[in-house]
Amino acid sequence: MATTISITPQTTSLGATTTTTTLTISNAVGGDVSDAAGITLTSPVGTLIGKDNVQDALNFLANQFFVSTTAPTSSTTDLAEGDLYYDTDDNQLKIYRETTTGNFEFVPIMIGNNSADSDTVDAGSF
Repeated sequence: MATTISITPQTTSLGATTTTTTLTISNAVGGDVSDAAGITLTSPVGTLIGKDNVQDALNFLANQFFVSTTAPTSSTTDLAEGDLYYDTDDNQLKIYRETTTGNFEFVPIMIGNNSADSDTVDAGSF
């Protein structure tokens, strides 16, 4: 006779015997774990508010950071102020920000640089 044991997140130990045992392991995460869209977010925070599942959250975060030899453009991606781009040609990390009223572009973030066309990381705000 086979024994069925259900393991829940509260179970902390399991005894073994010489008889055949079938284990039914409950899913601690709601939804289909093979598909990130099936895992619901119950309390998203920050920029993830409005994202209902893990897949949407991952897609949103992936669209905030770019790595390439050329900067993404607003016509090809959904750029937003604060997005980051790592320029592999120049080895520079850049931030997408408003440089003049209504004009947004990627600006290098540099440590100790006094150039007018870059932002200096000073442990404060940009």
